[in-house]
Amino acid sequence: MLVEAAGIPLLTDPRSWLGSYSVVAAAIGVALLVVDVLVPLPASVVMVALGATFGWAGGMALSVVGSVGSFAVGYYIGRRSKGSLKTVLPGGDVTRAAAMVERWGMLAIVVSRPLPLLAETVAFSTGAFGMRPLAAFSAAVIGAAGPAAAFSYAGWRGATTADGIIVFLLVALASGICWFAGRRLTPAPAAQPPGDPAPAGQLQGDEGPSGH
Repeated sequence: MLVEAAGIPLLTDPRSWLGSYSVVAAAIGVALLVVDVLVPLPASVVMVALGATFGWAGGMALSVVGSVGSFAVGYYIGRRSKGSLKTVLPGGDVTRAAAMVERWGMLAIVVSRPLPLLAETVAFSTGAFGMRPLAAFSAAVIGAAGPAAAFSYAGWRGATTADGIIVFLLVALASGICWFAGRRLTPAPAAQPPGDPAPAGQLQGDEGPSGH
């Protein structure tokens, strides 16, 4: 709503900026997806426009780069802010996202990438929890690939705005199905006493008794 109130065309409807097959348009599209972690933008519209301009494969690649870049910004902000996340995000959002990351690890990243607001809070929480970068960014790439492919394909096929909304709903539905399936198939980790190390390969503590 703040973006709409500001009335900046590039942020509210960036399609006219992404209509030329050029390095500039590609850079603008990727940059818009990256800053989406900080400024709410119509990311699905950007991905559809990239698909329309650069084709399915090109639009998908640019969309994945932008989406993972957005995750990277949130991840490193979370790493730096750590315990002060509630000064950046509403406390309730932090609590929900932190619970998701703590319980489901990489799965939380994968299924949250297409979902506005939740994607950002999970990215912040992932960094704050200290999940290993390789695991975190692998999950971010997997989570970004599906929506990027769907929205870029819609743009490549000449989708209208209404079509884009339908694609978004289908992507969100698929994400929800994956989340439900993952919850059913993945056993919940055993509760750990405070101070115990997180599971290896998933979450990495900020500093441990490494002897340094």
